[in-house]
Amino acid sequence: MTNWGPIGQEVYERTYSRKMEDGTDEDWHDTVRRVVAGNISLAPSNKKGNTVLERISLQESIEAFDIIPAGRHLWVSGVRGRHFTNNCFRAGFTKSLAEHFCFMFDELMKGGGVGSNYSEEYVSQAKLTDGAKPVKLWIHCVPEHPNVDEVNPDPSPPSYTGSKGKVGTFLVDDSREGWVGALKALLDVHQNYEREGITINLSKVRSRGTAIKGFGGTASGPGPLADMLRSVNDVIVNRTSSDRLSWSEAMMIDHHIARCVISGNVRRSARMSIMHWNDDAIFDFINCKQDTGEHWTTNISVELDKDWFDFGQHTMRGLDLKAAVSKSAYANGEPGLYNSFAASEGENGDVRSSNPCGEIALEDWEPCNLGHVNLAQMEDSDGDVRYLNDCLRLMTRFLIRATFADTTDKTKEVVDRNRRIGVGLFGFQEWCINRFGVKYSDAGGDLRIEQELLRMQAIVRNEAVLYSEQLGIPEPIKVTTIAPTGTIAKLPGVSEGIHPIYAKYFIRRVRYANDDPALVKFVTDPEITTEPCRYSENTTVVNFICEDEIFLNVDENRHYLVESVEDIGIEDMLAVQRMVQEFWSDNAVSFTVNFNPDKLDPGRLHSALWDNIEYLKGTTVMPDGSRPQAPYERLTKSEYQTLAKTGKKNFAASSDECASGACPVK
Repeated sequence: MTNWGPIGQEVYERTYSRKMEDGTDEDWHDTVRRVVAGNISLAPSNKKGNTVLERISLQESIEAFDIIPAGRHLWVSGVRGRHFTNNCFRAGFTKSLAEHFCFMFDELMKGGGVGSNYSEEYVSQAKLTDGAKPVKLWIHCVPEHPNVDEVNPDPSPPSYTGSKGKVGTFLVDDSREGWVGALKALLDVHQNYEREGITINLSKVRSRGTAIKGFGGTASGPGPLADMLRSVNDVIVNRTSSDRLSWSEAMMIDHHIARCVISGNVRRSARMSIMHWNDDAIFDFINCKQDTGEHWTTNISVELDKDWFDFGQHTMRGLDLKAAVSKSAYANGEPGLYNSFAASEGENGDVRSSNPCGEIALEDWEPCNLGHVNLAQMEDSDGDVRYLNDCLRLMTRFLIRATFADTTDKTKEVVDRNRRIGVGLFGFQEWCINRFGVKYSDAGGDLRIEQELLRMQAIVRNEAVLYSEQLGIPEPIKVTTIAPTGTIAKLPGVSEGIHPIYAKYFIRRVRYANDDPALVKFVTDPEITTEPCRYSENTTVVNFICEDEIFLNVDENRHYLVESVEDIGIEDMLAVQRMVQEFWSDNAVSFTVNFNPDKLDPGRLHSALWDNIEYLKGTTVMPDGSRPQAPYERLTKSEYQTLAKTGKKNFAASSDECASGACPVK
């Protein structure tokens, strides 16, 4: 039985329902049937076994919202063609200039998020031809193209001569591969300097607003690609070193790529940028977003390794770094902290970067692979405990099958070796209240919760071992995690990941591309306010007035146990993260500590962060009001009632997966 949350069905229809072959839209039953069939089909045909009972159990559990795969699975599992079911990736750096940036571009256009470590030792690997003349770029588009004005083509681009030192041309095919190929052609000319310039012809790229049948949504036209190629070319031409890119130049190219990507207008780019604490540029990195106003397409985090914990944190440089991180994080929420020393435990390779939300540490080119169990629907009885065990096993098997999904060769190599999965949890706050009678501020360190988390982790690990043996593959290197689950949690209307609710009353801001058909009903509705996005062109922010739905999921007699962020101290929030990291997650825990700077002394934030990071694999903070058009803005009850009286609708359709609003879903 499907019990939608207050806005769950609207969120589903806006985000995950696809067109079927007969032209009608899927309902939830159709989506679940497609997703389960697609997932079951991924297992090797000679090792599937009897899947009838598992298929039925999966369908029933997902339809009831007891387990929900990550949004990528809901969106593309079972769709004809290639199964790009992975959420996020890590883009490595190699001697090839194009390899990093083209991988970034390709995965962002598929709808994944991408993380990278921009420390000098990584970025400096790709060398350019020292002393070469600046490469010239011409953009061409036929005059009759509907979007030729947006392309702003260069006049009289030179023709191809075929000889070294002259100008080459690249005709962009109307496909994802064509766009990536255009970027590669430009980067290769810069690195190898085989020609003085290149003409890139965008005449074949479909016009803006055209339907994209495979991925879904509508095309953005050739304009964003033209703008990105020019911006990338300018960065490289104006680089500070003659033979390589700096960390800031590499980050800026990735920023321009991310700005370009609106995959069918249903996905916005998500990135993570990390730098080692002892890198020469670390203090510039810490301030890179507020100093320039750029890099809004990425989260940033400082990497802390074994050397940091052994001696670095006690040096003068370490003390200065602590102060700089705390000051910046208190002001605007960044940088976060990434503990690669803890994250490397149990790993075989370099995991010095994570996905954009920070819950999975990844090797170069590796993806994350996520699915979640809804604790809010697991009550305190023997029967429900047995059912919880079944849900944990079903989600484990689902994700292991997903490791067989189609991907690139470089990604397949690391997936086949690691088989990494991330079984996550959400509805944690309701679970603590309903099952244990514990409010959030008292949950960290509760022995009953610790024991149950450890028991559940053992269920997942044991099932992963057994099922991997059945399939004849290595057991997953890591199996459990906590992801933000923003949109996923909206379907049943429960709390996200292990976060407490942000506020009982709030404004929820959601970004839509200006040509997204779903935007029309909001722009024309006098009961809903909209405004242009300050960060992204051709984007509108829709403001929804909301009351949190947690009270619908908690027994009325226990409403007094419901706390929002403003009721919980930063130390208590981090205590919950430490507990879940220790007793549940062998991957990492995505967690953002929201706080009101008017009620939290900077010294208290500093102490809480640095006292806890040794026991975490990463964490971030987010001060209220630190950024214009933040995803959430707290309201008092009286403010909510005043706005509600004006007729503003209580609707909060979410297109963002992360609690911080930085990492979208599809």
